[in-house]
Amino acid sequence: MPVPLPLAPRPYAGEAISSWVKRVAARYDIAAHHLVSHLLDGYQVSVGRTERLDHRADATLEVALGKATRFDLARIKSLRIAGDDGSASCWHRMCPAWCPVCIRGDLAHLGEVYERAIWRLGCCVLCPRHGVPLDDTCRHCTAEAPCHFRGVNGLLRLACNACGRQVDPRLCRNGRLDDEGARVLGVRLTPSLIQRIGSLQGDALAAFGGSVPHRSWGLVPSAGHLIDAIRELAVCIIVAIGTKFIPRIELPQPQAGQAISLIYEPITLASLPVYAARGVLGLVAAMLANLEPGSRSRHRWRSDPAVPIMTVMSFVETLSADGRRLLRSWAATRECPAGEALRAAMTAVEGLV
Repeated sequence: MPVPLPLAPRPYAGEAISSWVKRVAARYDIAAHHLVSHLLDGYQVSVGRTERLDHRADATLEVALGKATRFDLARIKSLRIAGDDGSASCWHRMCPAWCPVCIRGDLAHLGEVYERAIWRLGCCVLCPRHGVPLDDTCRHCTAEAPCHFRGVNGLLRLACNACGRQVDPRLCRNGRLDDEGARVLGVRLTPSLIQRIGSLQGDALAAFGGSVPHRSWGLVPSAGHLIDAIRELAVCIIVAIGTKFIPRIELPQPQAGQAISLIYEPITLASLPVYAARGVLGLVAAMLANLEPGSRSRHRWRSDPAVPIMTVMSFVETLSADGRRLLRSWAATRECPAGEALRAAMTAVEGLV
């Protein structure tokens, strides 16, 4: 086992484990997986092993990190916000997303940047601190390429995968919704709907932490029910829109003498670009809010004021056959009032077809 490292920065509040490891590696101008390989006595490791620390326990690596950085193992584990058994791996983004205001603040006050653990989750589309939309692409490139956190001259930076330039947060959207992200399936992301997205996002983040959501959202209040509802309704919407998504494929650490077996994760909001995830979460939030008992919440389904406002019925009517099949199977197992409302809507719409 290598001796303790001479330079080992402490994690920042709310920092993802993978981000912390990258910052430690940055002090030595090496990649995180090279640092991990060194800590494991030269054992060859995959790039993804560091990323998996955010959602899956790795006792061997965590012990090595704790000894090398003189950091308590319990505090390393506490940096995870969605458990450590890997069950939430499908909710973790393949490509980073970030808040431009946070990045500006990091550079001004810390001289480097760091990735928040909550940014890794696909259900996080607005900065919980500043309320602005998260970004996930380079503004220097015409193709708006994805970016990554990497060490530059001993400090962690956010840089473009394509052009290699560091992200300039002044070129980000600065809290404004662009035309593409402001409309998904004809729904305008109005201030009231953005507020509802923030509310659902907050409950989802709390649910991942094991807390009971503040609102019922038409469901029996529980962490598991809310996470299931967001995932399953999001799949229905993705199918209905035909939105392109990036399937998440988990590549486990290879074991000696065993063939590598790919794991195809379920589709979640983490499979979408952040602007599309924001729009889909908005539709989920509006739909669930409409299912709450006594709810008077309504959001326009189309930008044209002459078109009727969005209801559960109008949503079901827009679904493709595959979308209705998915929604029907979900509604069949839901409790009241959400399940009953959806089943009634499905029956009414199918009776008109």
